[in-house]
Amino acid sequence: MEQKHSLRLGAIPGGAMAFIARGLAEIGSGRIVLTAQDSRLVSVEREERIGGDALFAARSGKAGAVVDGSLPEKICRSFQDLPYGQVIITLKDGAVRQVERLTRSRFTGLDGEGI
Repeated sequence: MEQKHSLRLGAIPGGAMAFIARGLAEIGSGRIVLTAQDSRLVSVEREERIGGDALFAARSGKAGAVVDGSLPEKICRSFQDLPYGQVIITLKDGAVRQVERLTRSRFTGLDGEGI
């Protein structure tokens, strides 16, 4: 029997949080983007940026962000009550520089029926 995973409204499942934590530990500079649709997590993307001298050298093996105990909680709080939109975690030089919350609005009853 196939098991369906039920996504709780406004929650980040443990597997997704593990993926996010791994990205935070591995990415020196870049972004991790959580996308919400109908108040449910529908995707997590990770993007690593390499610039400057790193373009011409082998990867230095520099570790990503040092994650303190409050960061996962801040990410979860940013994601709660987000019906449509994204939470964007920006990393630079191995540190979390910003957690941004982008809220989108869905309009129905218009030509094209929504977004």
